[in-house]
Amino acid sequence: MKWTADATLVVIPARYPSTRFPGKPLADLNGKPMIQHVWERAVAAKRPSQVFVATDDERIAEAVRRFGGEVLMTSSEHRTGTERVAEVAAQFPAEQVVNLQGDLPLFQPATLDRLIEVGGALIQSGEADLITAKSALLDEEELFSPHSVKVVTNERGDALYFSRSPIPYIERGSFEKRGAFTFYKHYGIYLYHKNFLLHIAKSREGSLERMERLEQLRVLEQGGKVRVIEIEKKEALSLWEVNTAEDLARAREILNNVKREA
Repeated sequence: MKWTADATLVVIPARYPSTRFPGKPLADLNGKPMIQHVWERAVAAKRPSQVFVATDDERIAEAVRRFGGEVLMTSSEHRTGTERVAEVAAQFPAEQVVNLQGDLPLFQPATLDRLIEVGGALIQSGEADLITAKSALLDEEELFSPHSVKVVTNERGDALYFSRSPIPYIERGSFEKRGAFTFYKHYGIYLYHKNFLLHIAKSREGSLERMERLEQLRVLEQGGKVRVIEIEKKEALSLWEVNTAEDLARAREILNNVKREA
């Protein structure tokens, strides 16, 4: 294909080992492996120029080939999904690269298109090195869950910090008394300028990243500019993250509800 200056490469990193959910990309979700749901929604979007699954596991690669997806084998030495995405990005001339997490099987293609459209302009103008997404967090249980990543930003929407803990500080039981303050949940979909992605992938792990187990903190520790785009809560529901078997059961329920409503 012919790559243009605003071309966007979408890479879905997938690994088999997982402490909480081994083999997660191949978990059955209504008759399809979860990675297939992510792939199909990514290729249904209008703005990606090309979509690849990146993995070091032949079981995942074979599953992708069976459903007609495009897969690239990557090194087994990568410490993070970002490093895996960077290995693929280095092979293509696209200046914009999306790291689309493989545990988002319900996301709407329009969400990916909007991230690329809005974020691409910020990337090209130099206002941001990385674009990601957030939405209002309205549930106290989710606020205190370590599986739910929280983010705080400045008035422009630039990320100040990401954490598995509630930020800013709040006591349990005080959520309903927070007044007009809004907590935000972060979602694992990232648009990078390619050069910055390659830089970050080669950078050392930061102490904050290591403590929180959140690789996006490496960007902040390296002085990168992260713009966080807010999405509506209804749209955010489709960004349901599958981290556990219980999350997968909830994803099945959401898909079944959508079918009944259609």
